[in-house]
Amino acid sequence: MRSRTLPRALLAVFLATPLATTACHGAGQDAAHPSPGRAGAACGRGDPMTRTELFFGLDRLELPPVTQAEWQQFVDTAITPRFKDGLTQFDVDGQYLATTGKLIREDSRLIMLLHDGGQVASDAIDAIRKEYKVRFNQESVLRIDEPVCVGF
Repeated sequence: MRSRTLPRALLAVFLATPLATTACHGAGQDAAHPSPGRAGAACGRGDPMTRTELFFGLDRLELPPVTQAEWQQFVDTAITPRFKDGLTQFDVDGQYLATTGKLIREDSRLIMLLHDGGQVASDAIDAIRKEYKVRFNQESVLRIDEPVCVGF
């Protein structure tokens, strides 16, 4: 069991820093390269949607890490029923520097969802995060939302 002195929320921030900085790309864009804005804004190509990325750490205090079987059951019972049109999942490696100066590494999972950006989808995402935290004794699940233009 690894000792943790830094909250899981900070782990999520370290995991997502490169992605989060790209999420703010619209601030300096000119009229020739407009940001899609919130889902529903005009897109030069594709359709406006919202991309949500959720970062789930697999380590647990006082228990073994979340197993692949437990993770898949969570995806099958908590995520898929709420986002039946599909999702993408990635195995990712997270790390953060604890206040002790020790580098902590943690296996994590990233779920990427595309949706309309509405309140129903947002509430479903928050329910997924809450369920994971309760089921697996987690402090946090990082959520990043970004407006995107999507073509299939």
